[in-house]
Amino acid sequence: MRQADPDVVTALTHRPWSLSRLGDGTPRFPSPWKHQWLQALDVLLDWAHHHLLWQLCGVSAFLMQKSFISPDYVQYWAERSVEVVAWTINTSVEKQFYQEVLGISYITDSLVEDCEPHY
Repeated sequence: MRQADPDVVTALTHRPWSLSRLGDGTPRFPSPWKHQWLQALDVLLDWAHHHLLWQLCGVSAFLMQKSFISPDYVQYWAERSVEVVAWTINTSVEKQFYQEVLGISYITDSLVEDCEPHY
């Protein structure tokens, strides 16, 4: 897609442990063997996002759940010419941090004021 038109924005969205855990961190399934299997798949999926899929898909942005973003993480993607976009940023303090300190864009559920997190 981007080879045909470099101005097109493409992105991958990722939340580590998304196969084995719900957004609030609780296990997705009560079965221990299913949970272990999905954790192994989570590791594989994380590796694929960071080493294979971004190149294969030719992404220009990487949408990452806010809890897993650090200055080093932003630098990792900057070295690959990929913009990091944080989700979901809902408090004014978070918005200021991600925009001014980390220098990245974010996705929010609230344009006006703070709102409760949504998993």
